[in-house]
Amino acid sequence: MHVTVSHLAKAYGALWALRDVSLDLPPGEFVALLGPNGAGKTTLLKLLAGLLSPTAGDIGFDGHKFRYSDTRHRSAIGFLAPGEHLYENLTVRENLIFFTSLYKQYGAVSRIGAVLEEVGLKQRSEEYVATLSSGMKCRLSIAKWKLLDPGMLLLDEPYGVLDGNGVDLLERFLRAQRNKGSVLIMASHHVSRALSLCTRALILHQGRLTFDETRQQPWHSLTRAFGEFMPHGESWNS
Repeated sequence: MHVTVSHLAKAYGALWALRDVSLDLPPGEFVALLGPNGAGKTTLLKLLAGLLSPTAGDIGFDGHKFRYSDTRHRSAIGFLAPGEHLYENLTVRENLIFFTSLYKQYGAVSRIGAVLEEVGLKQRSEEYVATLSSGMKCRLSIAKWKLLDPGMLLLDEPYGVLDGNGVDLLERFLRAQRNKGSVLIMASHHVSRALSLCTRALILHQGRLTFDETRQQPWHSLTRAFGEFMPHGESWNS
C-alpha cells in the first residue's frame, strides 16, 4: 500500500491537536512516530485509522482519496494498541472468526489454529477473552492482524503489556509485514526499540511535524533533534 497525507489537521474546538502534516509513505515504509505526551501521535494514528475525521487535509491510499464511509478502505487498515477492542464475552477463537467475517476475509478462518499456535494461544482458544491477562489480549490482537494482513498497520504504544517473548513475537510479525509491503507506523516512547526496527523517523511536537528523516547509521540528526525539539526538563524513555 502507498499512503499519502496532505496538510492533515485536527482541531477540538480552539485546540489544535494536529497541524498541517504531510507525508508520502511508500510500500514497506516502517515509521517510528516519536514525541512527548500530547504531541499529537495518537490523534494522527486515529485519523489514519478512520476513527476520527480531519478538520482539514486528505489521506490517500494507492492514489485514491480515503473515504471514511468506505468499508473497503477501512478493512485495509489495522490498529494495534494495548486497549484495542476485543469481545470479552466471546472465546479467543470466536473473536477471530468474528473479525474475519467483519472484514470479509472468510478464507482466513482455516488459518486460525495455526496463527493461535504462533502467538502461544492455541491451548486457550476456547477460553473467554475476559479471562485473559492484558499481555494475552495483546497476543490475540497480534493474531487478529496476522489473519487480516492489513495494507497499513498502526501501533500505539504496543510494548507496554508484553513480556520478553511477546515483544519478540510482535517484532517478528512487524518485520514480516514490512517485507510484504505493508506501511507500518508505530508511536512509542521506547525510542531505542522503535529506531532499531524502523526505516524512517518522525517527531511530532505540539501537533506539528518537526522532524522527518529516513534511516541513517547512526541517527546523528535524530539525536540532535531530540535536544532541539524537546522542551526543557522533558525526556523520553529509551
